[in-house]
Amino acid sequence: MKKIFNWLGSNWTCAALLLGFHAWAWVMVGTWMHNQASKIVGALMAVTALGLLIRLRWTRLVGTAMMIWISGFKAYGLFAREFAWKQALFSFIYGWVAYQLWTNPNNDVDEDLIGNDKAHPDQEKSDDDEDSKPIISLVHLRRQQRYLEPQVLANALSEAWGLRIVAGKEDAETADGFVAGDNPLFLVMVRMPTFAMFMVHNRDTPYFDEPAEMAARVPNLRFAEVIRDHSSWLAVDLMRVSDSKLDQDQAYRLIGKAVSMLADDDVMAILCPQHHFFNLWSPELEKMLCGDSPLDALREEVKAPVIGVPDGDAIANAIAEARRRWPEFAAVFKDRQPDDERFIVKAPFTGENGRVEHMWLQVFGLEPEYIHGNLINHPMHSTKLKMGSQVEVAVADVSDWVCPDAEGNPLGNFTQQAIAQAAKQKRED
Repeated sequence: MKKIFNWLGSNWTCAALLLGFHAWAWVMVGTWMHNQASKIVGALMAVTALGLLIRLRWTRLVGTAMMIWISGFKAYGLFAREFAWKQALFSFIYGWVAYQLWTNPNNDVDEDLIGNDKAHPDQEKSDDDEDSKPIISLVHLRRQQRYLEPQVLANALSEAWGLRIVAGKEDAETADGFVAGDNPLFLVMVRMPTFAMFMVHNRDTPYFDEPAEMAARVPNLRFAEVIRDHSSWLAVDLMRVSDSKLDQDQAYRLIGKAVSMLADDDVMAILCPQHHFFNLWSPELEKMLCGDSPLDALREEVKAPVIGVPDGDAIANAIAEARRRWPEFAAVFKDRQPDDERFIVKAPFTGENGRVEHMWLQVFGLEPEYIHGNLINHPMHSTKLKMGSQVEVAVADVSDWVCPDAEGNPLGNFTQQAIAQAAKQKRED
């Protein structure tokens, strides 16, 4: 008897009963008003409610989203129409159960039903195997939250996917898909190229729990700066639905096009949680994400990394060696072929914020005291310079150089060993 009461009072069951009641209401309204869209929404709620009863793990996310949508809709009615305590109570109940389902789904019920006080760690790992699968998702790390509402999202996805995606219930039965929910959480269902469901998050919080702590462990300073400075994130996730025939490659192609269409000037970087890929945002990356293999856009950095170097004798000695042997670079450059682009120099540049970064430039002109070239790095601290900018630096400021020797082998690159050692040390720490 105790097990039955525990099961009836669990968060899964409460959510299932509430959604089941709402599903029945939508189907009744759809039948009475001959509205096919209402019947479809009711059927989706009914399927989700049944899944919650039998503990299908994907229904936890869908059920939470549906109840948040219902709670928000009822709360909106309190302000758009006359205030009613009954409406307020239902809004609170749906919102509270949604919160409980998401934050404490099991509520110790599964252990009661199987007669164990506590699951063995190995058994627990086996039971949670589905949850432990990496999510198929792409995430924008952003400077600020994107403006997004159902119609805006529907229009963006329609253009990205070449489908007719609508917002809400109207025309859902004749469309290729629809958007439900509201900011910051949207549910997207599509019928083409096959049935699939996606979740779109638009959160006004950092993506990482401890961004400053994580940034301190990242050797690439560009990546570390994004992790530390981003303030919001937007993600498009595939929801694992057993009825869907959408494979992983198809899912990433759809998600890649979606995140590209939803990108704006506030996007700083993109993250793939499943494969732990991370890359800075750029027009080149945006184009690649819309191709046939969007994950290939994340496997290689589209911008040269900036790696922190250690203070002290190692890097100072490397710079001193580069300056001492500068005549070797000048001699080889003098005899170079006109189209030889293998002559590059590293020098310090000071940004508007006063911070100094050492960047590489491709040399096209050399004077006794000055070097002329084009930047081959994306500046991190300067808004006046960009990759390709023509610059002039003093020979006395050179911090490193690379050129081919008489046999065509690389000569120079004195700071590379110190930089590699710094990156290795950061990874070990």
